[in-house]
Amino acid sequence: MSKVKIEGGWFDEDCHIYTDELGVFVPSLTQILKLQGLSDYSGIDPEVLENAARRGTEVHGLAATFNQLGEIDPNWITDECDAYFSAYMKFLDDSHFKPDPAWTERSFIANIQGFSLGMTPDTYGTYGRYQAIIEFKCTSGEQPSWAVQTAAQEAGIFKSNRCGRVRRFALMLRKDATYKLIEYTNHDEDMATLVAALRCVWWRINHGQDLRRMVTE
Repeated sequence: MSKVKIEGGWFDEDCHIYTDELGVFVPSLTQILKLQGLSDYSGIDPEVLENAARRGTEVHGLAATFNQLGEIDPNWITDECDAYFSAYMKFLDDSHFKPDPAWTERSFIANIQGFSLGMTPDTYGTYGRYQAIIEFKCTSGEQPSWAVQTAAQEAGIFKSNRCGRVRRFALMLRKDATYKLIEYTNHDEDMATLVAALRCVWWRINHGQDLRRMVTE
């Protein structure tokens, strides 16, 4: 078990579980979206999902290393992930986005309107004249929940109950080495949906549902 100290508590990197300073389970942003049905991959074959998750983890790791160091050993890039990472490099060249190394895969526990949740934003940095949050995706299909996910990340980073101060994007990296950038601008609706999901998840926890077991089974 690889448990690391983070702002607000602890993060178990092996099972992706957040706990507070006392060791009490805190649901993650990803788990909240899944538990409330905002992200739904139920129609996809489990083996396909498993492969996509493994590939996504590798691509995220490559991007994080590059964001922090400004370079990467080409020997780390597998044939399977080469096109996805190339798509990210193309995005950086086209957009001139400058990641903040301090906000690269940085795990922490946030508090939004009195509800705790764990999160690890992919990257936050400078996009032209603006600040931007960018969430990497290596899937072929879009999910509406990405709008809510990025709203939560902004609120968490800025310790706020609102979003809209920065630009929010999902960056779809594709197997043909191309990318698609999706921007989210419906700030009030995205935050309202997030808060509703937080309320429901914490209602379930406070009324005795063992959500930690549900997300680890």
